[in-house]
Amino acid sequence: MAEEQGINSGAALAIGIDAKLSFGENILYGFQHVFVLILTPIITPIIFASVFKWDVTITAYLMMIMLVGAGLETAIQCKFLKLPVAQAQAIIFIAVMIPSIIAVGPVMVWWGLVIVSAITVLLVIPFKKGILGRLLPYIAIPVVIGPLFIVIATSLIKVASIDLIFPTDYVNGGVIVSTSNIVLALIAMLIPVVISFLVPKGILRYACVLWGIFVAIIIAALMGKIDFAQVASAPWFVAPKTFGKLFAGNMVFGQPRPVALSWNFIPVILILFVAELTNVLDTVGCYQGTAGLGGQKLTTERTNRGLFVETGVSLVTSFFGNIPCTSSGQNLGVLSLTRVGAKSMMIFGGVIMILIGLIFKVGVFFSVIPYAIYGGAMFIILGMLLMVGIQIIKSMEMTETNKLIVSVATIVGISFSFLPPEIAKSLPLFFSFFIQNPIVSTVVVAIVLNLIFVVGLKSPGK
Repeated sequence: MAEEQGINSGAALAIGIDAKLSFGENILYGFQHVFVLILTPIITPIIFASVFKWDVTITAYLMMIMLVGAGLETAIQCKFLKLPVAQAQAIIFIAVMIPSIIAVGPVMVWWGLVIVSAITVLLVIPFKKGILGRLLPYIAIPVVIGPLFIVIATSLIKVASIDLIFPTDYVNGGVIVSTSNIVLALIAMLIPVVISFLVPKGILRYACVLWGIFVAIIIAALMGKIDFAQVASAPWFVAPKTFGKLFAGNMVFGQPRPVALSWNFIPVILILFVAELTNVLDTVGCYQGTAGLGGQKLTTERTNRGLFVETGVSLVTSFFGNIPCTSSGQNLGVLSLTRVGAKSMMIFGGVIMILIGLIFKVGVFFSVIPYAIYGGAMFIILGMLLMVGIQIIKSMEMTETNKLIVSVATIVGISFSFLPPEIAKSLPLFFSFFIQNPIVSTVVVAIVLNLIFVVGLKSPGK
């Protein structure tokens, strides 16, 4: 019973998971976690908008629904999992959705997200014997997760960073090189670096990327680079809408894509499902880390229950334009720092995110900020993601077999990231989709090699 209440002697928290906080304390501690969480639902729609040239209305709405979605998942998950976990959009879906949207359009890709979420919900029922929870020991391992993070960072660096700073010049060709963009990106990039060097701990350090964005926003406003007129004219609130209405016409680069089932849809489903599996790996890792801080036991049943709730909320919110969320690893840093683990504060944090997301003007404001600011921030985020992958690989048992699996999976993903698109187009559709999704290819290669050589053949290198 002590384990379930978080009063185990091994707990690293000064204030336990089931502790009671006052209203003011819940607000204060909840805001600390919001500052760490809020960045992902803000940047994710910006990346999509920069690629597909979506207007401010669509971008701001996606930002609004992703803030609400992350807040809902955080609040509901804490209630049912009974751990102070925090949810934010999974970055892996950005990478796999971009080529999928180009192929079949946004409406069909969001239908794919709904289908994949529904499948995942079924795989964790019943909670004691859910299939997904029993598969995790074979896939939630360093030889899979390490290469995954490295390839996510390398494959997203161009679309998530460079293209935001040097956008395509559709009139004259090439890219637009703007001094102001470079300056704003450098500010957003350097502020977090300076804070990390000078501030050893505290919310200032853990939210350093967000502070860099805020400073760059102030500079951009002084430079006259923010269109406040659009913010002033935007409504305070807008009604939720389904993704079918949001992306009416299923348009991609001005051209409609058919809204119908076709052979093109099969590889999209497969790719999204692999992305969902990697999302689950990340989530379970955060569950384990959070439970460890609270001195609690994380059973297969409890894990499956958490995945059921998390994916179920994602399933519902995906109908309105959200993308699946994962448990935030940065949240663990804040928990370790404050040593306050009361799940009630995380529920308050989720509610705060929902309230912020309901204000449409907030989404419009962040949508009219120069994209170069987000590009600078993404350099830091992807750099940290790269280091996480390296640290995970260093933690594994350094057998010859493990090293070979990691090296092959990683180099396959990185190679696919830099292949010219003409090569993918020359191949059959099924293989073309996987080559254009290096993250999925990395995970598939790592899992298959591990199952064959470590689990199956029990390679002598093990």
